[in-house]
Amino acid sequence: MASGGKYPMGNVLLSLAILMAGASTGKVLLIFKHMGLSASSERTFFLHQKNFLFPVVISYWERYQEKLISQIKALKNVEWSGEGRFDSMGHSVKFGAYTMFCNTLLKVVHFEIFQVRTILLVI
Repeated sequence: MASGGKYPMGNVLLSLAILMAGASTGKVLLIFKHMGLSASSERTFFLHQKNFLFPVVISYWERYQEKLISQIKALKNVEWSGEGRFDSMGHSVKFGAYTMFCNTLLKVVHFEIFQVRTILLVI
């Protein structure tokens, strides 16, 4: 049991597997339903994400990123690339992403996902 016996570990592990596979929760649960298997609901999946999975993934990324930055600081002549994406053809801008890549190590060092705010300029 996870979190002091409140959440069955099998359900949390199923939520982790769905998240790490990048699968659609609804489709996985529908497959289980057709197979006659019992499973938690989509609501429970999102609760697991919020309370367990995202905090662990974020914590791991932050520790990994700190080690990576320490490794980069020890190098000389480091090459960087950055890429931002704010819009797709035919779609309105709502979110953006920016990634910093270390060409020397061939690793993503930092990324940001943010909501784009429309700024109206009056001249």
